[in-house]
Amino acid sequence: MTVLNTRISCADHTWNPVFGCTHVSPGCDHCYAEAIAKRFHGGFQVRLMPHRLADVRRFKPVVELGRRRAPLVFVNSMSDLYHREVPDAYLDRVFQHIATRPDAVFQILTKRPRRLLEDGRRRWGDGGVPQNLWLGVTVEDRRLARRVDMLRSLKQAAGPFTAFICAEPLLSAFHGISLDGIDWLILGGETGPGARRLDPAWADQAVAAAEAAGVPVWFRQWGRWQHHPHWPDARGRTVADRKADLIARGLELSPADQGGATLNGRLWRERPPVPAA
Repeated sequence: MTVLNTRISCADHTWNPVFGCTHVSPGCDHCYAEAIAKRFHGGFQVRLMPHRLADVRRFKPVVELGRRRAPLVFVNSMSDLYHREVPDAYLDRVFQHIATRPDAVFQILTKRPRRLLEDGRRRWGDGGVPQNLWLGVTVEDRRLARRVDMLRSLKQAAGPFTAFICAEPLLSAFHGISLDGIDWLILGGETGPGARRLDPAWADQAVAAAEAAGVPVWFRQWGRWQHHPHWPDARGRTVADRKADLIARGLELSPADQGGATLNGRLWRERPPVPAA
């Protein structure tokens, strides 16, 4: 997999200079990337993809609401850049290529914040994090809130940058996860076979916490139509009929997203400011 337009709604492209991963926490249990890799790519072992590094040249500005802006690039939709099997020297190469594209925004998300913190202190402790890097951690369960603490620690060590949390799949109540120092909250339910249900009350808690902290929210999807909060009220004999009923009644505004993406009557498509192109 290389640079491509993506179904990740909060990005424009994905870029995979690394492929493959291993499980590290409950959010990995039904990993979509692992399922895709085993079906189409012969396994999910960690592999470096140096032939993909130069693909950073392919990103183009995006026109949105009549304005040209920097493209948003999600790094490693099929892996975790900070996996222990990715050598430091290869991380250096990844960031060298990113540095050639100051006109694009790179979103780096990890479930391995300790290595992010250690590498970030070494890499950016003196000069600061480049402003076209958005760095985030996955926090699928409030028992993993320490990941956010490490992200904040990097801000303290290296100076300001756009820090984000991905609470997807959200598997617990959101209480206890502090958004202090966080610039963006991505939220969503689990997709694919065996997907666990996102409790609407947990989503409400997360949005309320973000609004109280002034943090923009991007709600990606419920994950499965059967997990949609209005599914019990939908009329129809089949999944397709019930889905059509939700749309017709205005209870779902984004049917293209898996399970829909309407939360409390609206789409949450907020994000930090993106530089003009």
